[in-house]
Amino acid sequence: MFSIALTIAPIFALILMGYVFKRTGFPGDGFWAPAEKLAYYVLLPVLIVNSMARADLSAYSIPSIAFTIVGVAVCMTAVSFILRPVCRFEGPVFTSFLQGTIRINSYMALAIADAVFGNQGVALGALFIAVMMPTVNVISIAALAAFNSAEAADWSRVPREIARNPIILACLVGWIVNIVAVPLPGALLGLMDILARAALPVALLAVGAGLVLMLGRARMTALGLACLLKLVAMPATAWVLASEMGLNGLALSVVILFAATPASPASYVLARQMGGDAPLMAAILTSQIALAALSLPLVLFWTM
Repeated sequence: MFSIALTIAPIFALILMGYVFKRTGFPGDGFWAPAEKLAYYVLLPVLIVNSMARADLSAYSIPSIAFTIVGVAVCMTAVSFILRPVCRFEGPVFTSFLQGTIRINSYMALAIADAVFGNQGVALGALFIAVMMPTVNVISIAALAAFNSAEAADWSRVPREIARNPIILACLVGWIVNIVAVPLPGALLGLMDILARAALPVALLAVGAGLVLMLGRARMTALGLACLLKLVAMPATAWVLASEMGLNGLALSVVILFAATPASPASYVLARQMGGDAPLMAAILTSQIALAALSLPLVLFWTM
């Protein structure tokens, strides 16, 4: 449990650094908007392609695991849409609530999988990411395209936004490279490694820079529900579906671990770029990461 807490601590520290940097004017207000664009259009897509292209998916029962992963995303999305009219979430608030409920912090999950389960855990984690990342990105981008204002949803924008979104395109490229086994030049792989390593710190610093500690009542409801659903309901749903699909042992533990992680830092970048409620998204991310220091050790203890 202590090692998991140590894994989470640097991630939370980066968010706090971003918050402090922004409030103290370092390195300047003109830095953060370009940094967010760099993360959104370059660093995060490269990280996705780099991870998916190298995932070894040959040793596992892909259909059972994939069905479980997609099932978890669909169930949590359905719960979010059911709660929207009940809680009276406006469009931008709802998109951040939805992202906070269904997305995963793959960086954190892979680090924990490596520390706890070793190489096999990392390989299974890559499979989870390869299936879950396109699924939740399509859901999130579609919702952001439709609900990015307090007005009625405009679904006509959804296909266009999905077709040109760099995250979705990166997922598609990563899948193609993996399935076709496209050989990539060593120089390109080295460049992708460097850019991928920059994605996490830049994205997390941007999260901290956009953090707003004081939120209105409607936002606090969304914040609390997103934490409860993401850190408790989602891993419980994953356990039920994985058990029904016959998963056990390491596969079961890794699926539940990834489902139990906080939402991805990409959620904040996506909210900023597509008109979501970015301050709420930053607050959800920070709260979930802080609470995950307590919840993740318990989840791992329960599954192992």
